[in-house]
Amino acid sequence: MALNDKTIAFLVGPEGIEQAELVQPWQAVTEAGGTPKLVSKESGEVQAFNHLTPADTFPVDVTLDSASADQFDAL
Repeated sequence: MALNDKTIAFLVGPEGIEQAELVQPWQAVTEAGGTPKLVSKESGEVQAFNHLTPADTFPVDVTLDSASADQFDAL
């Protein structure tokens, strides 16, 4: 499925994201030609985890309070 010119929002909390549940779908969107955007409650970075172990952090693209449904093609 091609997602060319489609922007997909990934809405996450600031902490507690299971890394695989973010990274694998993010990669699938990118490989399909889409543009993933990380949306969260606060600006800065979010903390992902591998089960209970802290893993990587990821930069927030858009804060929830400044996001608009018009910016995205899917959530």
